[in-house]
Amino acid sequence: MSNRRWPRILAATASGAILALTAVGAGVTAVLGQLEGNITALDVSEQTGSSVESTDSVVIDEVTGETAPFNVLLMGTDSRAGKGNKGYGSTSKFGTAERSDTTILLHINADRSQATAVSIPRDTLIDLPKCKVDGKTVGGGTGKFNEAMTIGGPGCTLKAVEQMTGMPLDNFMVIDFGGFKRITEALGGVEICLSEPVNDPLSGLKLDAGKHVVSGEEALAFVRARKTLGDGSDTSRIRRQQAFLSSMAREVLSSGTLLNPAALLGVLNAATQSLTADPQLANIDNLRELAVSMKDLRPADITFTTLPWYPAGDGANVLMNKKKAKPLFQSMINDTPWPPKASKDQPLLRTAPQDIRVEIINGTGVKGAGKKAKKALRSEGFNVVNVKNGMPATETTLIYDPAWDVSAKTIAYSADVKSEQAQEGIGGTMQLIIGPEFTTAKSVKISDALADKTANLNTADESFCAS
Repeated sequence: MSNRRWPRILAATASGAILALTAVGAGVTAVLGQLEGNITALDVSEQTGSSVESTDSVVIDEVTGETAPFNVLLMGTDSRAGKGNKGYGSTSKFGTAERSDTTILLHINADRSQATAVSIPRDTLIDLPKCKVDGKTVGGGTGKFNEAMTIGGPGCTLKAVEQMTGMPLDNFMVIDFGGFKRITEALGGVEICLSEPVNDPLSGLKLDAGKHVVSGEEALAFVRARKTLGDGSDTSRIRRQQAFLSSMAREVLSSGTLLNPAALLGVLNAATQSLTADPQLANIDNLRELAVSMKDLRPADITFTTLPWYPAGDGANVLMNKKKAKPLFQSMINDTPWPPKASKDQPLLRTAPQDIRVEIINGTGVKGAGKKAKKALRSEGFNVVNVKNGMPATETTLIYDPAWDVSAKTIAYSADVKSEQAQEGIGGTMQLIIGPEFTTAKSVKISDALADKTANLNTADESFCAS
């Protein structure tokens, strides 16, 4: 793998800060006025063929007069030029032309009950758009998604996403290496978790397994490292970025930041100093209005996912899975919840019963109750590996390794578990202690969106160790 592939600020990371910052609501209004002029406005109407006025509201639909859904494309650049971007390869080696890395398409529902952030892998092969630059038409042909930025800047990337999704887009934000580092430093660091130690000579990241608080250069190295973490692919790295974003959103939305004016101003100042946006989002009044409209958004309401994809032969390149992507983009166009619930009364569950190993411990004191529970769980597809008697239990309890917390939600729902205990080191087999109130196992349905292994779906209130 060449050095050209990995040393980049990831738009996913940068956009996590922007997403969280726009969601802090009323607390922002007191300090936004001090940030006037920090954001660089960029008109991309030559590339997109449509224009927006800086004074047009990003919240209120001018036709209906009601709160409207909000879509924005969040981009990072790999530019080595500019303040805070040195040390990531020389401009003579990598050039001065900007390219986008993993880009996020963010949709915020009109009722402000949910935000969906879709990462678009930079190595996705697409039909590149034709864009106008200085009056000349450039682009076209097949290439990687991140080449659109090189061809015609943010406007051409915006056009590429419009072609891929069928969604008209007017709003965008772009941030660089330096901006990301300043945001993480202003937050006082972001907590991460590694499932295994890492020593990456390319990014300079050297950390033991477990939890760490990182900022600045170390945080940047965490989201840039590729070859020595996961399977070395960009799609694997996206999963790690989403874990980072979730942690960042929780930190920004915590009372420690929101109730501390100095800390809040520091974060906002760091975010806006390195931000380039369309004229609407470069308008502080519009950002204030957007922030207030999102004041009740919680980390649990922010869903991160990845554009459905499949490999494009050997190597790192991928292709968009149009069949699986269609309902995702349709939900954004129609402003309906994502992911869709498989059942009206069932919470969103991601792990199918057949992928869950469980040992049943009979705590009822009733002979045969364990075997009855085994039959009930197996009938719903669970992989019951053992049944034994245990100490008397007052209620049905699930014991699981925290590394398997997503899977634990499936069996906890099905067995109507009353108490849960996370216990490190017990591995992938969960222990279900049957209490006297246990009767049977409920059916579980996993929606196609959640069953898709490429989706990397998680909400910002969840934390997990990345590989």
